[in-house]
Amino acid sequence: MAIEIVVDVVRLEEKLIIEAFREAGLDVTIVNLKNTPITWSDLSLDASIIRPISMYKAVYTASIRESTGIYTVNNSRSLLVSGDKILTLSVLKKVGIPFPETIIAFSGEAVLSASKIIDFPFVDKPPVGSWGRLVTLVRDIGTLKSIIEHREMMLSQSMKTHLIQRFIESDGKKDIRVLTIGDHVVGAVARIPNDGEWRSNVALGGKTEPYKLDEELEEIVLKTVKEVGGEFMAIDLFVSDGRYLVNEVNGVPEFKGFMKALKINVPKLLAKYVKDKLKK
Repeated sequence: MAIEIVVDVVRLEEKLIIEAFREAGLDVTIVNLKNTPITWSDLSLDASIIRPISMYKAVYTASIRESTGIYTVNNSRSLLVSGDKILTLSVLKKVGIPFPETIIAFSGEAVLSASKIIDFPFVDKPPVGSWGRLVTLVRDIGTLKSIIEHREMMLSQSMKTHLIQRFIESDGKKDIRVLTIGDHVVGAVARIPNDGEWRSNVALGGKTEPYKLDEELEEIVLKTVKEVGGEFMAIDLFVSDGRYLVNEVNGVPEFKGFMKALKINVPKLLAKYVKDKLKK
């Protein structure tokens, strides 16, 4: 079975995936989008594992591969929906999955109006981005006006678009990351912010520890995955007053902190899943 692994940055996760797929007896080719062009030419490939950090590179590559009949993990639709927070929340809203109160503002004036609806402090973030970049905890009007000025200088409308979200003081000051492969929940970890940091991203120094799955959490996660449509996903949730709220969905999930906390070989499970899918 011929598999390509598409990357733009080779992180630890990609190295582990490459190793696991080769150990599973799969013929692996690495495609680095930094120096390799993509075409619609027929390829002798059974599957394409989509791992670019850039959401647009991931979506475009998956769509090109799908158009030629190649099986992709994840597919382009799930990458697009999970990669854009507004699209994600719209899908969640449609099926009644809970998430923090959020207002979308397309201009500085609209942002100021939103600040009169959701009280300070609140979170301001663009619809596209990862690793907590441009995600700001806004505590006062002066900070908010500075954010508006900076974002208005950006050329992309996406970066000029604001998600104004009620700040959730998650129970225990931690959030939850749940990893799924297919329709199976692999496990869950709690992510705890580093000292002096309110964001819990592992890329920002956040720590992980095992989190016990319960029926409600598993149900929300699997329902989310079903609606987004991906096969290898990470769902990030808050716990507020004992209630789970979905924060974000990740279509190209990082998992080094997850593996460290749970001692689960995620790439090995992914390789087995893809290999079994191709045998059907």
